[in-house]
Order: sequence, then C-alpha cells, then structure tokens
Amino acid sequence: SIIIWDLIITTLANKNEELHNFIETLNHLLAGVQVNSSRVVSDLEEEFDTLFSILEEAKESMTNTIKQEQARKSHELQNQMLQSTNALESSEELLEFATHALDIKDQEAFTKAAKQIKDRVTMAPAFRLTMKPKATDTMSHLMVDFSQERQLLQGLRFLPVPRAPEFEVQDCLVVDNAVTVVWRMPAEDSKIDHHILEYRKANHEGLPRVQDERCWEIVDNIKTTEYTLTGLKFDSKFMNFRVRACNKAAAGDYSDPVTLETKAFNFGFDPSSSHLNLKVEENSVEWDPQGSKGLDSKVKGKENKGRYEPTLHQSHSAELLLLRRILASVIHMLILYKLLYHL
Repeated sequence: SIIIWDLIITTLANKNEELHNFIETLNHLLAGVQVNSSRVVSDLEEEFDTLFSILEEAKESMTNTIKQEQARKSHELQNQMLQSTNALESSEELLEFATHALDIKDQEAFTKAAKQIKDRVTMAPAFRLTMKPKATDTMSHLMVDFSQERQLLQGLRFLPVPRAPEFEVQDCLVVDNAVTVVWRMPAEDSKIDHHILEYRKANHEGLPRVQDERCWEIVDNIKTTEYTLTGLKFDSKFMNFRVRACNKAAAGDYSDPVTLETKAFNFGFDPSSSHLNLKVEENSVEWDPQGSKGLDSKVKGKENKGRYEPTLHQSHSAELLLLRRILASVIHMLILYKLLYHL
C-alpha cells in the first residue's frame, strides 16, 4: 500500500507540474497575442499609409496634368483673343475710313482714298486670321475611370499565410554530432518560397517551460522540407525544434514544437588506471611512447595498496572499483586502437 501511495503522490506531483507548465505556456501565449496583435495592426496601418501616399502622389500628378492642360489651352485662346481684338480694332478703323471716303466729292481724291482702302484691306489682319479656335473647352480626355481600382480596393483581404508544417518525428534522426529533422506541409501549397527552422537546447521533455526557455537559434531560407544540423555539442538531454513556412507575402504559424533526445556518451579518464602509454590530462589524451617507464612505480603503488585485509564493505567497494577499472581499460583500448588505426 505504501508503494501504491507513493505512486499516487508521484503521479499527482507530475500532473501538477505539467499543469503548472501548461498554465505558464498559456499566459505566455496570451501575452504573445497582445504583442503580435499590436504588431500586425501597426503593419496594417503602415500598409494603408503607403497606399494612401501612393494615391496622394497619383492625385497630385494627375491634378498637375490637368492644370498644365488648362494653362496650355488658356494661353492659346488668350493669344487668339488678343490677335482677334487687334484685328477688330484695325478693321473698325478701316471701316470708318471707308465710310468717310464715300462722302468725298472730288474724283481724284476719291480714287486716291479708294486705292488706300484696297491696299489696307489686302494687308488687314482681320482677313489673315483663322476664325477657328486653336483649343476647345473640353477636358474629357483627362477624365479617369477608377472602377477597376475601386473594385480591387473593395476586395482587399488579409494576405493568405501558409499553414503550420508538421514534423515527421519517425524520420528525424540524432546521430554523432548531427540532428536531421523532417517535416511536411498539411496541404499542398505551391506558393511556399522557403522555411525557417528554429532550435534550442533543453533539459526536459514535453512542452517548453517558460521560466527556463533559452533563445531560439534560427536557420533561414531552407528550400526543402528537411534539414541537418551538424557540428553540435550534445551538452543537454534534449533539443526543441519548430518550423514555419513562408511565401512571398507572409510567414505562417510555427509548427507544434518537437523534442528530440540528444544522447551523449560522456566519460572521464583515470590517469592511475589508464594504459601506460596514454598521457591523460584534464581535457585531452595523447599517446606517449615513453609512458611505459613508469610501470614499476605504478606496480609498486598497486602492491602497497593491497597489503591489508579488506572488510566486507571494502571488499564490495573494491569489486565495484575493479569493474570500473576494467570498463575504463576497455574504453582506453578502444581509443588506443582508434589512434593506432589513424597513424
């Protein structure tokens, strides 16, 4: 009953810790919703401001075109009006002169006046001006039709974002100092441009814990649905991975994170029990051909250590020490074989 009671307590404690981590994750997500909502609203305002700016520039440019056309037509019509006014004044003066000439009684004077009128009529501006306006008052050629643009603007929608990828955990591989992760898209999407992979080290399995989260490392611009991280140092028990898909417009949501166990074979070297030709230091092992010279001193040391009768507890400890030394010797032999193989 005590074992069952301990099992119940352990199960409840683990469940409480899991719920606590889940609540922290939810709080973290709630805060992220607020931050990301503010960010997308800011991005939306920036996009609309850019659109408004483009429309304002287009409006100003087209307004200037209308004003330039107005100025051109006004200038041409005003010139024609000035020329016509001058011609009218000259014509009225000539008409008045001709009217007075009709009252001339002297034949010679009348003939002279008639000749002057004829010459002046021939050279009169009124008879050389065209009576057709050089410009019209219509401005219809500068009218615009924004029906298509209005329809496009009315059809504005949020950009379609890629769906969250899904990891193929059974195809993921952890070997040597490399991790290969594989994922897939839940639905075919030909508009995917690239993927972004993020990873970080962790010392626990399951959902990420907010209080001990590490910064995500980022690998960008992945064109395929798998990636291999090389040159890793497995100094943690697990690694978290997540991935998102991107198109030309936007980045999609992150996938559900996956946690992979990163087993590492860590061992230390015991200089007192290592091979005589191995020079063991804190972080390195070197082959020393002269190392056998210390054989006698090591043997003597071992002989001195064996000159007493061990107790039962000491005998058990000695057996454990012997097993450890045997295991260490096997490891050292394998290392030696590898060193000799590469020489």
